[in-house]
Amino acid sequence: MGAFSATSNHKSVNALSSPSFELQEMINENHDWFQTYGNSDLNLKNNYTDILAVNYLSDGETLNATLWLNAGISNYTDFSYKKPLNKVSYGMLIDADSNSETGYRGADYDFYVELTGGHLSAYIYQLSSTGGYKLIGSNTNFTEVYDESGAYLGSVDFTLDLDTINNPGNYNLLFYSAESLGSNEVRQFTNWVSIPPPTLQVTTSPEDISIRQGENMMVPARIKSSTGFSNDVVNITLSGDKNSEYAIASGFNSSEIVVNVERIQPPLFKIDIPKETPLGIYSIPLIVTIREPSEAVITKPISVDSYGGKVDPEVEISKKYPTVGYLTKPINLTVTVIAPKTINDHFKEFWGTYGSFIGIFAGAFIGAFAKVLFDKRKKES
Repeated sequence: MGAFSATSNHKSVNALSSPSFELQEMINENHDWFQTYGNSDLNLKNNYTDILAVNYLSDGETLNATLWLNAGISNYTDFSYKKPLNKVSYGMLIDADSNSETGYRGADYDFYVELTGGHLSAYIYQLSSTGGYKLIGSNTNFTEVYDESGAYLGSVDFTLDLDTINNPGNYNLLFYSAESLGSNEVRQFTNWVSIPPPTLQVTTSPEDISIRQGENMMVPARIKSSTGFSNDVVNITLSGDKNSEYAIASGFNSSEIVVNVERIQPPLFKIDIPKETPLGIYSIPLIVTIREPSEAVITKPISVDSYGGKVDPEVEISKKYPTVGYLTKPINLTVTVIAPKTINDHFKEFWGTYGSFIGIFAGAFIGAFAKVLFDKRKKES
């Protein structure tokens, strides 16, 4: 399928632009379909609604996304002739303010394209916490040249003017596919993704890692994303192991610092410094993957075409649509290599450990000795 956009009369008064970011790819781990309406999935759950991956990027003014599917539909008219009662949609839910208390269960907008009656249409709805929804933009006259060679098989592209949703500074996206037959409907969801794309950081204890030449240290750590500390780290890879290009680019030499991942969650590293390692500050490149569970949201049935309406929150609140995503990012672990201990360092360490005990012992000894001398002089006098 080709690119789609919705025309809207809803224009923003916000002069600011949304964040721009480079091409991102999300591999969809959620290949199960949910029965969102009705009680039968007969003739549904087809490969052309199975989402394999999503690419998305933005220049700050428009959001572009591509859904990669397990199969595609090359001829819409032929499809509608063979399946006249089926409706197929591909869309994205938008949490425009990163606030789960606004919109419908956190989703503020629903932007989707729909195949029905042999033609394509695009719609964008604004959603309310009351369950209400209203149409704020559409393109029902979209036409596309059918490409029988299959060039568009297995993908669908979106273009959204971010001014339509008031140019949010931080927002979240969830992509989905849907197919209905009569009153029955199934959907497949990705997990929510954050915009701007999140980064990962590592925090350690101690915060500053300083290790002497010829020594080693066990370093506990935590992984932090844009949403807070993660308690679900699923993989940590030394980039020199399987990502040699990243390791070479970072300048890291594994012969200078030996790092072993002793534990994944919570992370624990063992760092060995050979005696020959030059003094200095080193960045150890790691590749970290965390799991991010989330919950999808449904809106009106795709079989319903209207300018507005309402989903009953009391009915839908009991339905759960859990999803899971994985965030993989490179991070750096910083280590400072310092010189071995000198004799003076050993003395200071010894005195720091035993000095107070020695002082107490010496004080007691001097006190006892003074008492003996005092008693002796008293007898002599």
